Amino acid sequence: MKIIILLIIPLLLQSCFSYKTLDNDTSKMEAGKTYKIERNHKYLKVVFNATKDSAILVSKNFEEQQIPIQDITSIKKKKFSIIKTLLLPLGIITAVIGLFVLNYKGPSTGGISTY
Repeated sequence: MKIIILLIIPLLLQSCFSYKTLDNDTSKMEAGKTYKIERNHKYLKVVFNATKDSAILVSKNFEEQQIPIQDITSIKKKKFSIIKTLLLPLGIITAVIGLFVLNYKGPSTGGISTY
């Protein structure tokens, strides 16, 4: 039973979203959408607000920040993933049921004695 719980926990914590690369084109960014921005080999998960001169205005943890466009290495847009939402959980559930069926030995009869 514990192993089933350990297998179900990642299922419940999995994300239904993936990220699509935008080729560093800030003109394709939409206000209010979530993006992953790489800068200095670190990713920031931010909500895009607007473009201002040579920087973009974003919100992270309810604080507005300016990120210079020249410092941005890559931009990825948050995108809903049907595969992560449906197929991955169904695959995990199928694997758990399959493991249970393979390991099930049936009810214990206690043996047959003849007198």
